[in-house]
Parts: sequence; C-alpha cells; structure tokens
Amino acid sequence: MASKRKGKKVAGSYDGAGRKKSTARNHGIEFKDTEQQRRYNVLVSKPMSSCRYPDTGAMNRLGIRDNVVRMLDTLGWVEILRPVRGFENFTYEFLSSLAFTKDRSKSDNPDHRVSFRLLNIDYEMSLEIFCLEMGFANVGFIRDSWNQNLKPTDYDPVAFWKSTIGLDHYNASSNKASNIYNPVLRYLQRVMACTILGGKEVGPTRTDELFMLWAMLNKQPVNTCY
Repeated sequence: MASKRKGKKVAGSYDGAGRKKSTARNHGIEFKDTEQQRRYNVLVSKPMSSCRYPDTGAMNRLGIRDNVVRMLDTLGWVEILRPVRGFENFTYEFLSSLAFTKDRSKSDNPDHRVSFRLLNIDYEMSLEIFCLEMGFANVGFIRDSWNQNLKPTDYDPVAFWKSTIGLDHYNASSNKASNIYNPVLRYLQRVMACTILGGKEVGPTRTDELFMLWAMLNKQPVNTCY
C-alpha cells in the first residue's frame, strides 16, 4: 500500500540493530476507539527490539543451518520467518488493532474473522485468508482443525520428551528449554518461543513447542494458523 507517511525502520535479524522509539503524535495513528488507544499505550511502554531468530550467521557458525531450515520447511515456516524490515508506526498500528473473533454459531466450517487497521483503514477477513496472506503454508491441512485441536493419535509428549530430550520426567510447567541438549532442537525451540508462539525468551518448554518439534522430526504437516 502506497503512503506518504514515514516511520522509523525496524532492523531485521541480520544486523540485530536496536534503536530508540518515538511516540510523537502517536506514530500518526488515528485510533478507532479507546480500546485501541489503551492497547497502543501498553505497547509503547515496552521496549521494541528486532527479532534475533532465526539468524543465518549464528546458524552457520553453529553448523546447524541446513538442519534447522529443513525442519522449518516441514511446517512451511521458512517464508514466514525470513528476515524483513518493517516500520515502527505500522507495527504499533497493526498490533494495537488486531482482533480475532471466533465463530461459535456453527461447528462445521466456522467463519472465524480477523480484523486490524493499517494507514487508518479498517480491514476484516476470514481467518483462512488472513493466514494465507501471512504466509502460513499449511493452512488447508486438515479442514476439521479449524474447529478442534486435532493431533495425531501416535503423538505422546511424555514418550517424545524421554526419547528425544533424554529426561525421564516431563512437566509442561517446569521443563526448561535448557534441558534440550540437541543444538538443532534447542535452536528451533527458541525460534518458536520468540516468533511463532510469542512466549518469553527464557522459560519452560511449552506443550505446543514440544508438539511442533515432534511434527518436524516426523514430517507431520501442521495447521499452524489454527
């Protein structure tokens, strides 16, 4: 979308550059309502930094790039995780206005909706179209997964943790990522925590992260958008 508005560039993961943010005139955002302004105020009160994962240079130095890329490609994540440059004002406007509305009126083929604002213009679309636009490759996999969380019956998180991670005990609330000794799996967990699943950089390995690692290793497509 063409615009004469300008904003500060946000560095991609290649250079890791940081910078001070400016809140002059609310980044030129015209708030739709008080809720968007409240969310904007929360966002600008926190530091913004460029994402470090995945980083080509770091993966090359570790000698794990090919394996990491191959496993990410299993879930169709290579394109969505490519380093890009963005603008601070667009980032705050998008995140402060982003909303998901779940269709609870019907269980078969529900019409979940996503709405957001960019350049002070309102947009609304189906969840499926939104995820296609965002670059998730496996959106169409398992249509029923739009209304229920389908996981393969042969997936056993406890057994996977024991066989792959090397520890006998699995507890979703206390298993630290530092317990993952395989460098490829540990890096992939960090990629997910900092990007796809948006968790803390340091913390326990989430159940969804463990499942995604299992899916990558077993070449199991996943509807990440759901």
